[in-house]
Amino acid sequence: MPEFSSTIHIDAPRSQVWETIADLGGIQTFHPGVTRSYYTSEQTEGVGASRRCELKPMGSVDERAIDWRPGKSVTLDVRPGPKGPPFKWARGRMWVDEDGDGTRAGLEFEYQLKFGPIGVWLDRLVVRRQLERMIPSVLHGLKGYVESGEVNPSQSA
Repeated sequence: MPEFSSTIHIDAPRSQVWETIADLGGIQTFHPGVTRSYYTSEQTEGVGASRRCELKPMGSVDERAIDWRPGKSVTLDVRPGPKGPPFKWARGRMWVDEDGDGTRAGLEFEYQLKFGPIGVWLDRLVVRRQLERMIPSVLHGLKGYVESGEVNPSQSA
């Protein structure tokens, strides 16, 4: 089961970084691979809150909070939508912690692809490389958005 993780220092209070992460419907403001996101549940925080993320260049994923620790972390169950990534299952966890005058934020992602042995091959050739670039880029987007209001470039089109 492939796993990826990355961390970044953000020059902002933990509460501000957490507020951005906890706004599940607003991830498109900082995630470079998400063109649009919206809640799919009436609940907007806590276990059970859910969203749909429309992805660049196409497809979508449905995500539901399966662990919610206010001010600390959220873990999401990720399910591919039509034309979405070929995940059998996936989980993502974003967390925040004090780091001197700022915040240390992290993103952990684990998954299993569909298609058995072909999925293993697909992971080695394509998916793993994409995720190795995407995970840090999400955190850099979060940093840019929290520190300066810099919105994900796909939102300015």
